Order: sequence, then C-alpha cells, then structure tokens
Amino acid sequence: MVRNTLHSLSRDAIRHLQMERLQMTLNRAYFNVDFYRQRMDSLGLLPEDVATFKDLQQFPFTTRHDLTEHYPYGLFAEPMRSIVRLKITTPPLRDEGKPIIIGFTRHDVAMWQSLMVRVYEQLGITDRDILQVAYNFSLFPGAFTFNHAAEALGATLAPSATISATLQLQIMQDFHSTVLATTAAFALHIVETMERQGKDASDLHLRLVLLGPEPLSEITRKRLESVLKVPVYGLYGVTEMVEPGVAGECEAKEGLHLAEDQFFAEVIHPVTEERVAPGQEGELVLTTLTAEAYPLIRYRTGDITVLRETPCSCGRTWTRITPILRRTDNRISIRGITFYPDDVEKILRNADPNLEDYRLVIHTCYGIGQQMDILVVRPVDQDLTGSSRSQYLELLRSHIRRVLGLGARIQLVEPERLPKEGLYHKTVFRSATPFCSLD
Repeated sequence: MVRNTLHSLSRDAIRHLQMERLQMTLNRAYFNVDFYRQRMDSLGLLPEDVATFKDLQQFPFTTRHDLTEHYPYGLFAEPMRSIVRLKITTPPLRDEGKPIIIGFTRHDVAMWQSLMVRVYEQLGITDRDILQVAYNFSLFPGAFTFNHAAEALGATLAPSATISATLQLQIMQDFHSTVLATTAAFALHIVETMERQGKDASDLHLRLVLLGPEPLSEITRKRLESVLKVPVYGLYGVTEMVEPGVAGECEAKEGLHLAEDQFFAEVIHPVTEERVAPGQEGELVLTTLTAEAYPLIRYRTGDITVLRETPCSCGRTWTRITPILRRTDNRISIRGITFYPDDVEKILRNADPNLEDYRLVIHTCYGIGQQMDILVVRPVDQDLTGSSRSQYLELLRSHIRRVLGLGARIQLVEPERLPKEGLYHKTVFRSATPFCSLD
C-alpha cells in the first residue's frame, strides 16, 4: 500500500498541481529564455493565457534540433552563477558536432536525486540494502545519480563501476549485495558469465535488479529472472531532462510510474502530431514543471510508448507509461553506445570517398544490440585506399572505432550480397538468441 499521499492524489488534484507548476514554468521560460519568449510573442500568447492543458497545445514542439541550435547556453533560464552542474550530450554527426548543454541549479540537482530516491522506495529499497551500481560512467553519466540517491536513502554502496563480470560476481558474493543496478546488456553478460562459471543464484544475496537507461524488453526480463531468481525492474529517463528518474516501475510491474509532479506528459502521433487518447501508442512529449535552469516546453522525446491513466494495483494514481516500444528515428544502440546509420555512412565516406553503398547488420541478444557488421560496396575499377584489401578494411575499422568508440566487423562485398530483408534505414537486425554471447 502507498503511504505517500502525493502518489495517491486524485486525477483532478494531480492536474491542479501540474497546472500551478506549468504556469511557473511558462513564466520562467517567457521572461528568461529568448527562444521561448519569441515563440510566445509570435503566437500572441502570454503565460497567463494558458488556463487549460488544451491551451498548451497551441505551443510548437521543442525538438533536439532546437537544443543544438542554441548551443551552448541559449536555453538557460538561470545565469551561470546559479548553475552548479553541466551535462554535455554527445551529438549525432549529422548535427555538425554541436552538443547539447544542459544546466542544473542546486534545486534541479536535488530534484533529480529525489526522483531516483523515489524509484528506490517504490521498489522497497531501504537503508538496509547494499546497492551494487555497475555502470560505465563515461557512457552513462546519469549513473552517478544511482550513487547519490543511495547515499541520500542511507543504503550502502558496493563499489564496482567498470570492472569485469567475473569481478562483479565476486563483489556480489563478498559484499552480500542485495540490489544490482546496471544496463540490460551488462546484466545479460553477468548471467552468461555465471552460467559459464557454474555459479548459481543461491551463491548470491540479490533480491532485485534495476536496469536502465535502455528499455527493458520482456524477453530480457524473463532471461534474467530465470537465472537470477529475483525480480527485474526497469526505469526511464530523458537525456535532455533527467536521466534516470522520469519514470520507474513498482513491484507490480504494470508500467513505469511517471513523476507527474515534475513532468506533464502528452502522447502524439509521430507523423500527424495530433494527441492520441490514453491507451494508444505514440511519441512521448514532456514538459518540465519545476526545472529552474533548463525548462523545456513540449519536448519531443522520440520515444514511442503508451500512456495509461488508470490506477496501478500498487495504489499509486500517477500516469504510467509502457516500456519504450521503439524510437521515431533510426537511432541504434550497441552495448550502450548510440549512433545513427547516417553517422556510420559519414565516417565511411570520409575514409573512402569512392564508397558506393553499405549495410549495417546488427546482431541482437535478447533484443539488445551486441555486435555490428558493416558490409561495404565500392567500384571494382577504383584502387583501394591502402596497399591491400586487409589494410583497406583496417582503415575503415580504425575510423569507426575512433569516432564511435565501437569495434565493428567490416567486409568488402559485391552489390548482390547486400541484405535486403528487414531493411530499415540501411540497417538489418538479426537475433542471435538463444545462442548469443556477450563476450
């Protein structure tokens, strides 16, 4: 049963709270951010003109392109003297190298931490737990919030960071870790290492696993739960807002509870941009409600989900979203490294301007990108860059590794060997389950 009355508010009370905070956000954006003031002025709107959430629909969406165009501090609503933390996102190559800079005040940092504490608490994590946070912090800076929130909760942290699965298991055993927080891909790697070493769940003291930031698929959940013999939960975050902590599962596993006191959610048809009814899938659009440094109004996340407003069996009344179904764009993730096919093409053509065509073959393990093969086609009458075929392929491999930070297998093939089945933005996904290996 839910003890926090905030989580059991009626829908009317939730909407009232959101409208109060939305008015503050609109005023903050209008008076402190030129971008939003110009938008409102062009519409002939003042913040006080937004009396209902339907009125908010008059505002254009905010996109990732808007964020990159106002690099570095063009969307900040607070002066730099009030900013205590900066977050820099890695941009797609197609954005011409412009990153997104997100700022946080002390209030924002405290809010971010409190949302992660909330996720812990709704899973029953307490100060008696020992949390093992196993992330590559350079790939997922948001993972530091797992640490900060654990300390705020009074739980014990088991240091693990970027060490091998074998050492992770050793720490789990020696420290009696009760909670494992990591990516789905690394959790699968740990499970595979357990099986290879003949270890059993009875050797551990885990009572639950918490995964993010990648979406948690049911096939991944079932695989992990079948080996670890503990429940596996997912959470959700938005890189340009709060990651993690926007939403998280409870013990009922009936969707991810959205922090509606901090975000107003809409779901739209990704093409028509019309709002869809609760229960229908569409693109998640979020508006921040209390962010001081970086308010975002109607931000298109690119994530496809379903919004459910009916109460959860746990007793919480907040809106839930389903685990992310897919993206509206063609973004690919391989072991936590995200990129676009256009990025790969740009890298390949920089290395070889004579490139004719290419395909990406993504091998997945339990729905998670594990390995990438790149098939390239070039004119037969053109000399290879490099003195031999092997040197040419190594040149391409080194370019991909240097720019993306990712190893790839590259083959030079004839045009007829390029795969055509299941093609999506020059990308083919092939499942290796259940014979996959994450080594």
